Amino acid sequence: MKSTGRRHKTLGILRGRENFFPEDLVRAVAARSRNSVRAEMVSVGAEPAERPLPYDLIYDRISHDYPMYQVLLRAAAAHGTYVIPNPFLTAADDKFLGAAIGSRLGIPTPRTVVLPLSGSLWVHDISEQSLRNLRWIDEKEWGRVFDYVGFPAWLKPCAAGGWLGVYKVHGPEEFFRIYNQAVFHGPILPHDPAADSAVRNWLGRTTVMILQQDVPWDRFARCWYIGGEVLVARYTPPRKHQGEVYGKYEDDPDFFGKDLYERLRGYVRQINSTMGYEINTAEFAIHEDEPYLIDFLNFTCDFNPKSIAPFYERCLDLVAGYLIRCLEDPAARLQMQNRDRAWGRLSTGRGAIEPA
Repeated sequence: MKSTGRRHKTLGILRGRENFFPEDLVRAVAARSRNSVRAEMVSVGAEPAERPLPYDLIYDRISHDYPMYQVLLRAAAAHGTYVIPNPFLTAADDKFLGAAIGSRLGIPTPRTVVLPLSGSLWVHDISEQSLRNLRWIDEKEWGRVFDYVGFPAWLKPCAAGGWLGVYKVHGPEEFFRIYNQAVFHGPILPHDPAADSAVRNWLGRTTVMILQQDVPWDRFARCWYIGGEVLVARYTPPRKHQGEVYGKYEDDPDFFGKDLYERLRGYVRQINSTMGYEINTAEFAIHEDEPYLIDFLNFTCDFNPKSIAPFYERCLDLVAGYLIRCLEDPAARLQMQNRDRAWGRLSTGRGAIEPA
């Protein structure tokens, strides 16, 4: 049911456990569009490949946690539904790529090394012959890795979120203990010990890990990029070890000073315009007025009103406005404007990433 002459455009919202933001977004889109856009929650089941989904645009908030949704979104895009974020780009993003892109753009980035799978030969149908291109990392090479990254450092999955499997390591002994034996050692299925052991073993042996420099930050910034607009928050990450769930966001530009504040805004615009991202979050750890790009692949931005209270209404308004513009005028779609930039170059083999 693509819109061909009918009055309403249809926006589908694909959500997870959250309630407030998706439901507020439905109301905001209806009000701002004067009901010319019908916003609703996506409903899917066992879908035939040849049948388009009945949405002109889908705003995805959950597919990173549920692969079946990713499959559906790629097919929906093939049928002509505009999907935010682009499901082909999100499938390719990871933290090591993020570090490489940051360095290409000249943005200060923590030193980062990707690591072979610990216990690679435990992976199903992998033998020594399968890994003949993989160099054995001896004690001397491990020493070079540790000298390059430094300690303390962060051992974490290359593609994951929510602090799952993230460890701060303070030296080689602690690194090897966790890297070789204890990745994902926390209970996942505590009521079924056998299944829990199997799942944790599988995760620990198939999850690509990176080792990343720890930046001793004195300030921290989390920045939203929404349809070309940038919001900068003073941010205090949650102390997970103390049971904190939410970080603390404050609207305090003076905290950064004018020069640093504008530098942060400029970096966020540069990253997202270069990559063609539309709604995204970037994080910076700031050490002695030097902002280090920690992460910028956060397409499912934190829009929880309990945590981002000073910014919630502005974020809601910017997201609603951008989605409406994308539906009413395809020329407003940033994916279209940026199609010949970074991802266009990468997907067609046209050379290295260059700043926008």
